[in-house]
Amino acid sequence: MSLKEEAIAEKLAELEPAWAGRPNLFEKEISAKDAKAIRARLTDSLPAVRGDAAEALGRLKELSVVGELKALLADADPTVRRSAAIALASLGDEQLAKEFVKGLLDASAKVVAGAATALGLAGYKAAVPYLLKAYRTEHPRVAAAIATALGQLGDRQAVPWLVQALKTGLAPVEAAAALGQLNDPAATRPLCDALSHDLPALRAAAARSLGRLASAGTVDFVLKDQALSSLHKLTNDADERVRFCAALALAGFGDPVGQQQLTQLLAN
Repeated sequence: MSLKEEAIAEKLAELEPAWAGRPNLFEKEISAKDAKAIRARLTDSLPAVRGDAAEALGRLKELSVVGELKALLADADPTVRRSAAIALASLGDEQLAKEFVKGLLDASAKVVAGAATALGLAGYKAAVPYLLKAYRTEHPRVAAAIATALGQLGDRQAVPWLVQALKTGLAPVEAAAALGQLNDPAATRPLCDALSHDLPALRAAAARSLGRLASAGTVDFVLKDQALSSLHKLTNDADERVRFCAALALAGFGDPVGQQQLTQLLAN
């Protein structure tokens, strides 16, 4: 991640913590692919360090630590056990991934949401059809977790579900954020419509996602001018999150005004 990208991530975390989440303690080592340094911290005395080390090694697809990660499944701290399980699932442990899929069928919304979150973090793409079926009731917590996971897994078959979640008002912010990760032109219109929503967090998420589509070259060309016009208006929005995400989106479109505003916002 470049300095500018780091500054953008920090600003997003400041404005909307739910979008960014807590960064892994080993982000620098992950960027440097220094698995050896991370591996040494799997036995750290602090649970947060052990958990982050496990997650980091899963992200690096470090197969040499499977034995150590399995040992952490018996850790005294539940968050460490969960991180180890997610890491193992991301390394291709089918049994653990299937256990998370089974969790999607649980009667408890908390369990379903937790399983969806784990599957998204683990990058288990085979779970997409099960995630789409897991939404059985109008429960915002479940819908939010599933929407986030679908965005992380990046499967375009989730687009209709996410559009519906966006339009019905069930976890709309998470749905809008996820649509920006799927690189599907079909997401352009619902995101453009969301730019005029009454909810500031939704306007901000929609703007941010349109910028992501623009950066990936997957914005619907027919709607490009409409998107740009709406985003320019949002740079004067009353909400700081919306203004920042609109400038970020315009920069994604290559708009010079947006790039200038983004630079100014980051400097401030």
